[in-house]
Amino acid sequence: MDYSKIIIPSSLHPDTILAIFLLKKFGGKKYPGIGGAEIEIRQVLAENDTPVSLKEKGVICLDVGQGEFDHHANKEGKILSELVARDLEIATDPALAKLLAYAARDDKFGMGTISTDQLDRAFGLSGLISSINKTVQVPEKILQILFPVLKAHYLEERKRTTELPLEFEKNAKEGKAEVTEVKHKDKKLKVVFLESDNVSMPGWIKSSAGLKADVVCMRTSPGYTNILTKQQKMIDLRWLAAHVRHEESELKGENITYSAEILMSEGNISEIPEWYYDRATNSLLNGGTNPKGIQPTRIPLARIKTIVVDALSKDIPRYGN
Repeated sequence: MDYSKIIIPSSLHPDTILAIFLLKKFGGKKYPGIGGAEIEIRQVLAENDTPVSLKEKGVICLDVGQGEFDHHANKEGKILSELVARDLEIATDPALAKLLAYAARDDKFGMGTISTDQLDRAFGLSGLISSINKTVQVPEKILQILFPVLKAHYLEERKRTTELPLEFEKNAKEGKAEVTEVKHKDKKLKVVFLESDNVSMPGWIKSSAGLKADVVCMRTSPGYTNILTKQQKMIDLRWLAAHVRHEESELKGENITYSAEILMSEGNISEIPEWYYDRATNSLLNGGTNPKGIQPTRIPLARIKTIVVDALSKDIPRYGN
């Protein structure tokens, strides 16, 4: 049996939208055909129809008819999307936690957007849904607009909560990830060295959901190496920039002598274009995420690890600004 219709009692709102999103994205195995089901708005079911009888005909009732997916009849106080998530056995998926929390806050307390700022409220998801409802009105078209937003959030959350932790664990077991601690001035810094081509990894490593690292040094398979920091820690990278650039120059065999002040300078040094010192993001970049025209560093990763630890541990010379 194919499930061809979803009945809802009124215009779409965050909880209903999320419930339909969950059904269409994750419910295909339990409810074949649900991905293509049409949406019908009906406040009262037809005589002799019940959520159970309609389900046997391939129709799912959401928040109408006092059935299993009607949160008004739920004694546990669950919202609709929570009931659907539980039915699909995905309620504990960490990638859905924020979506479910948002829907609950919006449905129970009318606080999908907490901010009182009018711009925040207008462009917050709840405000946008309200505007779209008024202008589009056709449920299927509204879902076509909003589903990509929910899907994008879900995919990023799945990456952050599941994929990246597993990838880091695998890299650590293979000797491609290392965590150490460095004393920098009066701070203790968590420094992570990593070999990976995943551009999302440094952000996760620095985040509170990840390793809460202060410094991430990541080398890609072509050999590009970028050193990124947690900006609020205000880590001084000048001495590190000087050491790395000096080492690069030595390996290039240019026999050019630079003062420490020049080696610590912001931006590029024309003779050592491999390393860009970005004071705005407080990072030392060997090509960044788009290394067009830049060569990978010649410095072996083992040597870079030593330089990072040594440079961050030293005081900046008095002539550095």
